[in-house]
Amino acid sequence: MATVTETEIEALMVISDMTYPISSDVYDAMVENGLIPTERRVYLWVGRLYEKMAKTQAHAVAHMALHSAVVRRLPARYCLSFENPVRLDERHTPLPDMVILRGEPGDYWKLKRYPDFREVALVAEIAVTTLGKDLGPRLSRYAISLPTASYIVVDVLNRRILVHKERRIDPDTGRGEYRAFESIGPGQTVRLNLDGIDLAPIPFEELLG
Repeated sequence: MATVTETEIEALMVISDMTYPISSDVYDAMVENGLIPTERRVYLWVGRLYEKMAKTQAHAVAHMALHSAVVRRLPARYCLSFENPVRLDERHTPLPDMVILRGEPGDYWKLKRYPDFREVALVAEIAVTTLGKDLGPRLSRYAISLPTASYIVVDVLNRRILVHKERRIDPDTGRGEYRAFESIGPGQTVRLNLDGIDLAPIPFEELLG
């Protein structure tokens, strides 16, 4: 009779066992009860837990520049959130690099929950090593889940700001897309709009000088 090694048994378990999907409610409960350490940047994507990579120096500097530029142009009754959970749906609670939320921070104390798709006016990601994800699955998911939000990608290595507006859903594939797209480079300005409110233009060099 042939014997089965421990390695072969483990391989069979991997093949036969199904991973356990996690909902946004379960993710919230895990965070609130300390099952996910607060110092770890863990998020929920397609019902699975992932941890964000450590920031490169370029990412950190671009992040600071984005914060500095936007906070000085933010209109009343909007607030900024950086790498904090945003609940998109039952399977997605990411940690976007930046979101502009409707309302003020105190509003979310009263709500006693993470901001969700209803409050997001704009979402931004900074791409140094993640451009494929930011223009692939993240773009699609944000377009699907955030019907009124613009999506900004700060493409550090290629020195461009990618602005996406007017989401649409491809009827054949179900993929989220954007009808309006603009690539902004040196010498140009970034023009953002929040619910019909135009922000003061942001020179490209203020973000990627």
